[in-house]
Order: sequence, then structure tokens, then C-alpha cells
Amino acid sequence: MNLIYYENGRLKYKGQVVNGEPYGYGTGYWEDGETVWYEGEFVDGKPQNYGKFYYNDGGLRYEGQHKDFQYLGRGKEYFRNGNLRFERTQRGGRYFFYTSRLFVKGKLYYEDGRIRYEGTFTGDKSYKFDEGIEYLEDGTIQLHVREENYHETL
Repeated sequence: MNLIYYENGRLKYKGQVVNGEPYGYGTGYWEDGETVWYEGEFVDGKPQNYGKFYYNDGGLRYEGQHKDFQYLGRGKEYFRNGNLRFERTQRGGRYFFYTSRLFVKGKLYYEDGRIRYEGTFTGDKSYKFDEGIEYLEDGTIQLHVREENYHETL
């Protein structure tokens, strides 16, 4: 077990190290040296493959696959209150955390924990629904169907 410290002397990283960089399984800490910001796999000093990211207050933010500071593949994202925000498969976006996410398929939830949408997503927008079921706040259900897949039956 290796330790890396911030310039202020507080713990920055605890885990496997290769050539002075985090490599393999480890835990990264926010600058307070106590609160975890990431726990999982590192490659060349960066989080890679699979892990858990945390808000600076210690709450779980995301768990799943990722690469180069982007959510990729399968994962779950959480609201600050701890409720599930998304369960989905995602293609990479251009930026980590604040990008318009390129969702493929999954479930989106309201902050209070109720399901908001289940299905596929399209385009470069976080909430651009493709095919699936949307659950409006008033309890109404709205079906989303791609035009080319819509067939009226007699």
C-alpha cells in the first residue's frame, strides 16, 4: 500500500503505484485528505475502467465504467440526496460530469426517487428520449415511439 500526499501534507491517494503514479486499485482523496473523491482502478495516474466517484461531501455520485474522466458503458449516477438519478449505458461525451451526456439506454429518475423515463435515448442531449415510456410528475404516462417504427394496426 502506497501513499501520495498533497503539497499541504494531506493524503491525496492510497493504493497501488507504478513509477510514482497511481496504477491499479486505489483511493483518491479531496484536498481535505479525508473525504474520498474516487475509489477504483487507476491507469497512469487517472481513474480508468471501473470505479466510484463521490461528491465533495462524501455522497456517492457515480459508480460504473468510465475512461479519461468520462462516464462510459454501464453505470449509475446519483443525486446529492442519495437517490438514484440514472441507470444506463452511455457513450462518451466530450467532458466529465458536466457534459451533455450521450445516453444509449436506461432509466432516468426524479430527484424524489420516482421513475421519470425508461427506454432509449438519442442525440447529444441528456434527456432526448427516443423509444420508451415517460412518467410525468402528475402520474400521466407518455409513450415515445420512433416514427419509422410506428405501425398503426387496424
